Amino acid sequence: MPSVTSDSGDPVVVSNTTPISELAKIGQLNLLRDLYGRVFIPPEVFSEIATGTHPAAQTLQQTDWIEVRAVADSNKVIALHAQTRLGLGECAAIILAQEFGARRLLIDDLAARREALSRNIPIIGTVGMILLAKQLGLIPTVKQTLDDLIAHGARIGQQLYLDALNVAGE
Repeated sequence: MPSVTSDSGDPVVVSNTTPISELAKIGQLNLLRDLYGRVFIPPEVFSEIATGTHPAAQTLQQTDWIEVRAVADSNKVIALHAQTRLGLGECAAIILAQEFGARRLLIDDLAARREALSRNIPIIGTVGMILLAKQLGLIPTVKQTLDDLIAHGARIGQQLYLDALNVAGE
């Protein structure tokens, strides 16, 4: 399937809930905009983010670069959920990325990442985006950003943490 492009002509990037949620908690949601321009989310992800008093719920209303797009065939989301038991947001993000021929799917859950990869969807997680942001000079250190995420409840395994610092040269 050919790739869909955003209004600016950039290839589409689709996100699941966690990368948006975690970066919003530490006031770094704009990293997504700085890295990718426009980011698309399915309505299922929007609902997960917009529920309650989470910082992402408030921030999401103020962004003009996160766009909600429904999948063309919602039966595919239901079928993937039934097959994998992944969350509906994860399933919808995977299907939307597949339908759009997305350049990248932003997703952290290991089982969801494996499913996306099995469908040849390029993925990156929150830690990978932080490494990319450092490489591009958007943040001064990976360590501080990872420490902020952990302090705000993000679950980052010790080995991933150490590997990220090693890759960043910190």
